[in-house]
Amino acid sequence: MAKDLFDFDPNMQNGGGSEKPLVWRNAKEPCFARYGSDALAEEGWHRLTQAERARIRTFNEGEAWCAEHSSGIQVKFETDASEIRVRVTLEGKFNMTNMTEIGQCGMDLYVYDERVGGYALHEVARYDLDASYYEVPLSHFGHAPRRMRQYILNLPLYISVKELGIGLDEDAVVRPVEFLESARIGIYGTSIVHGCGASRPGLAPANVLSRRLNTEVISYGFSGTAMTEPQMGDILGAHKLSALIVDTEPNAGCDETLRDNLEPFLDAFFGHGDVPVVLFSRVPFALDLYDGYRARMADYYRAFLRELAGKYRKRGRTVTFADGFRLFKGNFTEYTLDGVHPNDVGMAALTDAYERELRRLGREYQKRRERS
Repeated sequence: MAKDLFDFDPNMQNGGGSEKPLVWRNAKEPCFARYGSDALAEEGWHRLTQAERARIRTFNEGEAWCAEHSSGIQVKFETDASEIRVRVTLEGKFNMTNMTEIGQCGMDLYVYDERVGGYALHEVARYDLDASYYEVPLSHFGHAPRRMRQYILNLPLYISVKELGIGLDEDAVVRPVEFLESARIGIYGTSIVHGCGASRPGLAPANVLSRRLNTEVISYGFSGTAMTEPQMGDILGAHKLSALIVDTEPNAGCDETLRDNLEPFLDAFFGHGDVPVVLFSRVPFALDLYDGYRARMADYYRAFLRELAGKYRKRGRTVTFADGFRLFKGNFTEYTLDGVHPNDVGMAALTDAYERELRRLGREYQKRRERS
């Protein structure tokens, strides 16, 4: 008789159906809090509004398409339910070669636990590979005392979610949970910011940073298409962010695009207000060891970004530079999934740098405000 892994390891199996009667709620109901996008009042779970996507589509169709993915979007709530399930309808099916199914199309659920001093991973959504709809359990509290617990549900990274329902016990109480901090941080970048290489959604940079800082972090990661157009600077400026990380060199820095676009992008962004910005140069890639042109471009853009940050500081803006080549210690190729995109270890190191630079940025911004 033919055998497969599921015959020997039940931990690899998809969740079965529920024997309990559940109440199913749309995740956009007011009993849930939603973060990571300014477009969630519209249909779907997109990161830019329909009007913004239509505007972008006139000059960068890929950026508009990527904005439909739910990367970095979170649902926060508290409930005393002993069972939590999700029903998810996707725009397509798992099809990526350098992502896990859970990372591209699945979800993960975190629960606040005092023993770890924060949110702990609880479960991930495992489902059939060829499905564009799934219903799976995400909780393991059937034998635990029933009490109120706080949760973060992280949505898929690389696909558009059409519908999301959350099923709880019939008599469960459910309430929205807000962040402790009111800051709104944006990260504008490439496939790395989008989450490519993260094994599950909660390990993408925006989601990790959000848990660490207990504040909303919006992922403007647009895989392969982050070209720092001035129109995008205008759109992001209108989102009323508290700080912005710009990490677009892996896309716009392959030629002269970043050099030509970044200053108009920043001018358009600053047209909406005085918001601190950190400019990141890219992390090292495996091909840097053998591709002389690629290595020279990286050297050029580290100098360019450092000089541009100084230029804006002289204009009275709080703009700092961070050298991405310093993030991975030792054999930097071990921090990547495929020589370019960070694996989970690389994502953690990148998030460490984002957090460090945001804190430095905040200190500089405060000092400048005190002097003025």
